[in-house]
Amino acid sequence: MSVTLASLLAVAVVAQGNAPRFGIGTGLAMPVGDYHATSGGEGFNTAWQVMALVAFKPPVIPFGVRVDVTYGAHDANDQLNGDLTSRIGQPATEKAKLVGGNVDVVYPAASAARVQPYVLGGIGVYHTTITVTVADSTPSDAETKLAWNLGGGISYSVRSVALFLEIRYISAGAVTGFPRSTVLPITAGVRFGGGGR
Repeated sequence: MSVTLASLLAVAVVAQGNAPRFGIGTGLAMPVGDYHATSGGEGFNTAWQVMALVAFKPPVIPFGVRVDVTYGAHDANDQLNGDLTSRIGQPATEKAKLVGGNVDVVYPAASAARVQPYVLGGIGVYHTTITVTVADSTPSDAETKLAWNLGGGISYSVRSVALFLEIRYISAGAVTGFPRSTVLPITAGVRFGGGGR
């Protein structure tokens, strides 16, 4: 759904004579709040996350628009895996996979400066899958929930390529029986097409 939305937005921007910028990035996504550890110590570990994005500057308005898709998979910490093993009576491990799409406003949208800080925030949809592996069995529970995010970054432009480093707080609705999926991704990447964030 997010990829389709990104494609439609890109087509609309090209039609207006404002070419979209495409980018990719990767980095560490750190769980925070109860997703990192409940009062009992159960939670998930930091994991790698990948992201693909398309960004553009609509005419007239002072901010840009960015659509991104992210993926990350977090292993349960030792406390959670130990408690699962005790309850089930045999070795068990848990994992949470997050696949999401976000639509953000970005300010400033573009600048002639080579180094440019920016802020961004918006809403999205995340599909969270919780799996528990026990022996040869891997049952799972998955739900799609609304999410929101807020963050900032800095980009360094060289001609039509820009390197960027950003940090965001992402909060996605909880899968029934689990805490909200709240992560703090730190992402480094490259964007093609010059200006815009």
